Amino acid sequence: MARIAQDLDQEWDRIATGPAARRAVIRWANTHEALAGLVDLDDVLAARRDADRANPVLRALVTMAADDDLAARTLLQALLPGLVHLGRTTGNDDHNAIEELVSIAWERIRTYPVDREGRVAGNVLLDVKKRYRAHRRIEAPGEWAEMVSDPPSPTRTPEDEVIARSVFEQLRVAEVEGHVMPRAASMIVRTRVHGETLVELAREQGTTPAAIGQRRWRAERRLRELRLVG
Repeated sequence: MARIAQDLDQEWDRIATGPAARRAVIRWANTHEALAGLVDLDDVLAARRDADRANPVLRALVTMAADDDLAARTLLQALLPGLVHLGRTTGNDDHNAIEELVSIAWERIRTYPVDREGRVAGNVLLDVKKRYRAHRRIEAPGEWAEMVSDPPSPTRTPEDEVIARSVFEQLRVAEVEGHVMPRAASMIVRTRVHGETLVELAREQGTTPAAIGQRRWRAERRLRELRLVG
């Protein structure tokens, strides 16, 4: 197991059954019925393993996660086995994979759109996987070409492919030289090359299409100032 996962497990052992944790669970149960009857944070994790209670328990945690550090930390611990599995399958060639996945997961947990439908665990892990893969493709030069051609588009003409690769190469140079942040470069590639919509990215990142559009516009304006894009 990666060192960060071990550290998180050790930290969890210290905080899960203390008086503060018990008081927090009682406080949470007062406003979230899914947590009623639970005594401490280990009880919360045990409930997460119950198929009938799992999603209501995790939804209660994610509802509080933006403002409650302990609720966010509890949800992170509940998802840790899934993150470790992702690290072994998605980032098996990256010795920093688990650390990066945990970092992305923590951000996703704190910004999760509470009105989003579906199972919380699945949604968070899917978002983490997508963001990690996007980051890896930007950070690993050997995967730049894959990022342009994946997923393939049956409607893309040879001329479209040339334009896409030109945009892609300009962004790769800009990112390497520090003119644009990796996340901004990924956003441009995903929307301008892969054809993903601002609505899709906004839903994934827990924000609005307008905010995503503004971020992309600022990044592209910076590139135009540097004469890196037309």
